[in-house]
Amino acid sequence: MNKPDVLLEDVSLIIATYNEEESIAYVLDEIKDYNFGEIIIVDGNSTDSTHKIASSYNIKFITQSKKGWGNAVLEGIEYSQCKYITYMDGDGSYNPSAIKEMKSLIQDYDVVFSSRYKNGTKSPDDTVIRAFGNKIFTFLVKVLFKCKITDALFFYPLFKKEILDEVSLSSEDFTLCLELPALVQVNNLKYTEILSQERERYAGITKVNALIDGYKILKGMFLLWIKI
Repeated sequence: MNKPDVLLEDVSLIIATYNEEESIAYVLDEIKDYNFGEIIIVDGNSTDSTHKIASSYNIKFITQSKKGWGNAVLEGIEYSQCKYITYMDGDGSYNPSAIKEMKSLIQDYDVVFSSRYKNGTKSPDDTVIRAFGNKIFTFLVKVLFKCKITDALFFYPLFKKEILDEVSLSSEDFTLCLELPALVQVNNLKYTEILSQERERYAGITKVNALIDGYKILKGMFLLWIKI
């Protein structure tokens, strides 16, 4: 959905990077006319030219202080100054047009989530293991936390920063993907979901290990369930 009239000056965009020198310029060029309130890159101590390339753009660059993808997002959230917060990976797989659609809806909700699988669509990033794993995790999130979402492992939300007074995020790894919708649900906040079809990464290789990260998410999910 094209929303050219949607303003994003009150939106903080967080981008987590690690060795994305081949794709970060593509990502930043694609959103150069979006006029975000701020773009915050949280970098996991890249050993390539990610910092040098990103620093030539009008962005805020933070070197991540704690390990883990979840910590990168949390550090970006802590640094953010705008009324709304959203997130994208630094590999070009996220379609930024979804942010305008989410922003057009956010006035009626506390959070708008994106899904790669809404209405039966699929992700080009899926292997058999990843597709099966996501179905299992999404099913468990629905059962354990009563979330009404179709994609538990796609972290592409737009949310009001004020909800962080009620929603205390703490997951250091990819468990954060499902921690946000779980806490939103249990705190009775208003949310909806849109379709945002994932693209193939622009360049580079994935940093996700399906088995190792899947185990961490499973463990984190049940710890979250016990905590809640």
